[in-house]
Amino acid sequence: MKIAPLLLLLLSASWTMAQEKNEQKRKDKKDEIVYYTDSEVKNFRLGVALNANPVNTDLRLINDDFGEGGAFTATSDEASGTWKVNYHLDLIYELSSTFDLSVGFGYAYGGYTLGDVNYFGGGLDTLAADYQVDVSMYTVPVKINFNSSISEVFDLEVVPMVELNFIDRYQGQFLVAGQEPQALGNVNDSLQSTNYSVGIMVGGQYWVTNDFGFFVRGGIKYMLNQMVDIDAFPRETLLNLGANVGVRYNF
Repeated sequence: MKIAPLLLLLLSASWTMAQEKNEQKRKDKKDEIVYYTDSEVKNFRLGVALNANPVNTDLRLINDDFGEGGAFTATSDEASGTWKVNYHLDLIYELSSTFDLSVGFGYAYGGYTLGDVNYFGGGLDTLAADYQVDVSMYTVPVKINFNSSISEVFDLEVVPMVELNFIDRYQGQFLVAGQEPQALGNVNDSLQSTNYSVGIMVGGQYWVTNDFGFFVRGGIKYMLNQMVDIDAFPRETLLNLGANVGVRYNF
């Protein structure tokens, strides 16, 4: 029976010593001076990203409006899209570990073929033709990047965007069976001065180092207003479906 009080005394002494040691550790940790590098104390960082966008561009008509009295009439608004590769460079402002804002500048292409149109070729007859369009433009994309870390090296991303489009070339031609392609004519002086597109991309980014990584995303982008500002002309706009791939470097 004398063993029990002895054990209790030993346990009490051990507990007291452990508490004293923990208290001393807390004091030592509180008094310890910790040094941080510049990169560890930054609240934000600047970065750049080089983007390549392989996309399928297709025709969409605003309110299904082909225009009245133009060079052709269409039997359907179903067009065949074409694959293009567009490029742009982003300047990134990292507001937090999960939120980035970026502004970019680039150059983009679009195109499609509208089949089975009735083309008024300057004569008395109406010709059956395919209408082929190629466009190009300067772009200014503004993106908001929401990201969530899945691991130390991989982030999931959702990137909504608004893009300014400045079209500098619209080239249309009619493909009539058995004839040379016939150009639409120059409408570049009647292009919409500023167009707007909205889009969203979803994907991920892999960090090779703390400052360098690459990303792969899939996305959709839709142009909101017509490309050619002529009353007797189809109210054409573009729909892009494809990928956004690139590399990013943080300063």
